[in-house]
Amino acid sequence: MISDRFPDLSAEDRDEYTCSICQEIFDCPVTTTCCLQTFCEDCITQWLQTNTTCPYDRKPLTSGQLSRAPRVMLNTLGRFKIQCDYWENGCRDVIKLEDLTGHTVNCRYNVANCSKCQCAQTSGHNCIKALQELNSKLIAENKTLKLTVLSLKSDHNIHRVTVVAVLSILCQPKGITIVRVIAGRDLELCVKK
Repeated sequence: MISDRFPDLSAEDRDEYTCSICQEIFDCPVTTTCCLQTFCEDCITQWLQTNTTCPYDRKPLTSGQLSRAPRVMLNTLGRFKIQCDYWENGCRDVIKLEDLTGHTVNCRYNVANCSKCQCAQTSGHNCIKALQELNSKLIAENKTLKLTVLSLKSDHNIHRVTVVAVLSILCQPKGITIVRVIAGRDLELCVKK
């Protein structure tokens, strides 16, 4: 669960209800008996597969020493407002976390992917057409990225030459010589008096 999907969450609540392992809002929270710290169940279970101590206080810890988080915490988490899982598909619903699963199943933006081509499966889906559209988008994106890279390289070279020229001008009246050492792509300027 990604923390920025909680638009109305205060900084204080975000800090209080964030797992210190994954740095996300708790998902199926469990509490340790050693220090009463709370973690996502999957996070602490994975931690304990390779560690034998609590990630918080470093005291010995086993999975048998974990308990469900207090009901008050679960109730509070359930009331947090979260963006729908299909926000990027166009759903603009912000629902209670406890209602997310039910909403997700019935969300009209829940578009299944085709098992053959992995593209979004809409009515009248055609794998070849979907893959051709995807290919066209990727080609256009690739061209745009290549142009961006060329522009950035050009800007970099212009700025590099400008810096050297400015340093040469600034250093001449003071009797300072500039020694340029070119190593690979880096340009180091060593100033000697």
